[in-house]
Amino acid sequence: MNESQLKFRCRGWVWLTILPVLLAGCVSQSDAPPAGSANAVPVVDAPKTQAQIAEPVVRPFPEGSLYALLSAEVAGYRGDYQFALDTYLVEARKTGDPGVAARVTRLAAYMKADEAVLEGSELWVGADETSLEARQFLADQLVKRGRYVDALVQMQAIDRLGGEAQFDFFAYRASRMATEDQKALLAGLEGMLLENPLEPQVLFSQAALLEALGRIEDALVVSDSLLTLKPEELNFIILKANLLGQLNRKAEGRTVLRAALLKNPKEARLRLLLARSLLEDQLLDEARLAYQALYEERPEDGEVLFAMAVLSIEAEDFEQARLHLLRLVRTGQRESQAQYYLGLVAEQAGDAALALREFGKVKGGYEFLSAQGRIADLLRSTQSMTEARAYLSSKKEIHQGLRPQLDLIEGQLLSRFGDQGALFEHLDRAVAAAPKDLSLLYFRAMSGQKFDRLDILERDLRQILKLDPENADAMNALGYTLADQTDRFDEALMLISEALRLKPDEPAFIDSMGWVLYRLERFDEALIYLERALDLFPNDEVAAHLGEVLWASGKTRQAKRVWNASLVDYPESQYLKAVLKRFLDR
Repeated sequence: MNESQLKFRCRGWVWLTILPVLLAGCVSQSDAPPAGSANAVPVVDAPKTQAQIAEPVVRPFPEGSLYALLSAEVAGYRGDYQFALDTYLVEARKTGDPGVAARVTRLAAYMKADEAVLEGSELWVGADETSLEARQFLADQLVKRGRYVDALVQMQAIDRLGGEAQFDFFAYRASRMATEDQKALLAGLEGMLLENPLEPQVLFSQAALLEALGRIEDALVVSDSLLTLKPEELNFIILKANLLGQLNRKAEGRTVLRAALLKNPKEARLRLLLARSLLEDQLLDEARLAYQALYEERPEDGEVLFAMAVLSIEAEDFEQARLHLLRLVRTGQRESQAQYYLGLVAEQAGDAALALREFGKVKGGYEFLSAQGRIADLLRSTQSMTEARAYLSSKKEIHQGLRPQLDLIEGQLLSRFGDQGALFEHLDRAVAAAPKDLSLLYFRAMSGQKFDRLDILERDLRQILKLDPENADAMNALGYTLADQTDRFDEALMLISEALRLKPDEPAFIDSMGWVLYRLERFDEALIYLERALDLFPNDEVAAHLGEVLWASGKTRQAKRVWNASLVDYPESQYLKAVLKRFLDR
């Protein structure tokens, strides 16, 4: 059948169906529906000259395209959507026509054919840069693929054309993006804020990206700006409370939440956040009241049930905890977590047999490996180390992909209850089977430290740094050990300095820097680091170090105050006992 014959047959309803496509192919105008139609998309067009309005540019289709488009239209009417889609896509590529590109994009979206939607919308935008619908389709597809920077470009274009771009979308995805994307998006949004500094959606995403990049103080400043613009917006209130929590200012965060709850007393999100903050800060009585109120309203809520179970365990009300956990299992919520805690409850109650059964029901999730460790411990205590190791060996055969982690559990068991020879024999086999597993290497290194095998510690930490040159924890561990147990102070200083460059606010690294400076007899500098470390993370080992440097600096009264204050919180600390014995002989 030739083209003229097909035209002759396509009369009546078929012609009415294909007419919009033919017109779109003949005139270089958008495929937008007529004004006032249900699908009309408001477009703010650039001003046109009178000539453009009066004389639309006519572009005939290439030879054969009209026949192909008519065939696609008929195939679509008959339900052969795949043929129609494939044909439209070929013709969209060939003609570069916005109407054909629109047709293929909408059909592909209906068919959920995302690859075709992406290509069609790219062709559509290329053919008609002013189409809001085209850019929205393209932005959606770019987001689905994690191409966030490209999606931002399309959203900015939508915004310029007068459409509604959802810039706050990036706020909800920020934590899952690659660091490079976070930084690039942040730069793009900050450029937009130079032109319009009071755009809430852009500010919200800026704050979320700053948070994801660890710039919490900067994010908090932006959250204050958001609340100045929209003080009642719950998402902005929650953002500020979360940021304050990350800055260890949870009491301030709770003040923000309580103030918001006075105006929104039934807002469950705020009440749940407040209850969670109370529990995290171990304000157990207040947390219990908060969760009890939530439980009365939402008795099947998984998070509330789990919190009630945890609070019951804290109160040593194991029977009540068990009831909450069993309810979680029955309702299919947090099953692995609930089953694991049922094992802990049974263990606390002294029922080892029940604990073994409950731990054995943990089939997956984050708790699976912890459950295997508890089972091994129980088997060792109720039967023998041989039985415990045999159990772990059987699990390694079943879960080959988890062998290194199970080897680590066995190593930890041997480290606590076995002998040095059996421990290193096991770890040597485990590392030989998984030579690039950093956790196994690090554990063997720390086992070397525990048993005064500095050669093993240094060998394994250097191997970790060979495999992962920016592993700050390995740098710090090696640097601290060299400072503490050798006279290789300059080498230790280099390692710890590099670790601090990578993690400048890590209290353990700051403590290490203070210690190596002390060993180098740079007391004044050492005190600056150790005082900061103790301020960031009050700890018995840091207190022991700070007191020792104060003593060496002639500030003996201050040293005693630091040690005595730390003894209140850590009365059995081996670090404090050792330093007191050396300096005060007690």
